Amino acid sequence: MRLLILTASTSAFFNLYQLQALYPWLAARFEATLTQAGLLNMATLFGMMLTAPLASRLTRRLAPARAMLAGLAVLIMLNALLAASASLSMVWLVRLAQGVVLPCVLTSCVALLAGAESERQRAVWVGYFVAGTVLGSTLSRFYPAWAVELLGWAGGFVSAAGLLALAWWVIVWQSKRRSLPIARPTAAQPFTALLKAAFTERGLTVAFCIGFTLLFTQSAVFTVLGLRLAEAPFHQSAAQIGLVYLMSLPAIAAVIASPKLYRNRREAPFFLPFIGLLWASLALAKPSYASILASVAGFSLATYLLQTLTTRLVSKAERVPAAFASGLYLSFYYAGGALGAVLAAACFSRWGWAGTLWLIASAHLAAALLVLRLCRRTRA
Repeated sequence: MRLLILTASTSAFFNLYQLQALYPWLAARFEATLTQAGLLNMATLFGMMLTAPLASRLTRRLAPARAMLAGLAVLIMLNALLAASASLSMVWLVRLAQGVVLPCVLTSCVALLAGAESERQRAVWVGYFVAGTVLGSTLSRFYPAWAVELLGWAGGFVSAAGLLALAWWVIVWQSKRRSLPIARPTAAQPFTALLKAAFTERGLTVAFCIGFTLLFTQSAVFTVLGLRLAEAPFHQSAAQIGLVYLMSLPAIAAVIASPKLYRNRREAPFFLPFIGLLWASLALAKPSYASILASVAGFSLATYLLQTLTTRLVSKAERVPAAFASGLYLSFYYAGGALGAVLAAACFSRWGWAGTLWLIASAHLAAALLVLRLCRRTRA
């Protein structure tokens, strides 16, 4: 069961950031500008933002394993379409379609987690699910860059489709070996009533705000990182840029160990130290390859630990079902990612790395003011 959850989560997130390290190829094959590269990175996040609130309803009548297999089959075909894409508009549409399918796969995986027999079992499964998000996101940035450099554009994405087909087979094999737990669906409530209830719960609104800002920051930094390394003084190839993203992998250990750190403690005291680590890591990003590697490692650790805090807040939803709260959170989360990719690319093309940092600082300041206002309003 752990292998199934890890495989499903990893294979879903493997599709999320495939173009972030491929700016040299986008410029050579499609004559893409920095701003256009940001739009391509935004497309999948925008699709996820649109679909996430509805994903649980779209997959409600399907068994989780069947929904995951159907979604992965579509993602395999979309990777093959990327291999055959001959224009920027075609690439953008395929990336948008990937974003529409991804929440359905992830929601089905979460449905398996909800069917755990005990809290201890659920905690273990959740650890493997989150580890898959880190592993899949990292491979999403690294593997396409390496494969396209070695096999060419078409060969690289055909090989990515092959890896997804292997993941599809693993899920089929695991689902046949054992009976999978299925959480019984509850009666559906009106969407507008759930939406209103969610926005009246302080913990959820704070999580939505922080989640939006979190992926805004992560998407902005990783999008600009790929663009920055392709230019002077680095002049890195797509494969070399992809290797930098492997520095995110050590965060997996911290994510799996985080439940022990948070045990019987509130989330609030951890936010400021993690945000401090985030900015300290960004300050390390000097014009040297070694400093950028250290910066990526620290930045990834901070952002994924912050993500565990917001996930805990969402899981404690009291006025709406956790599945609905999770879908709504993901919508805000990926909206921030889509906006961050576009604005960061535009700022970087005009003002460089300093402009990107000012953009992120402005987003953090706005989020802090909004969270303080929400907390004061609740107390009043």
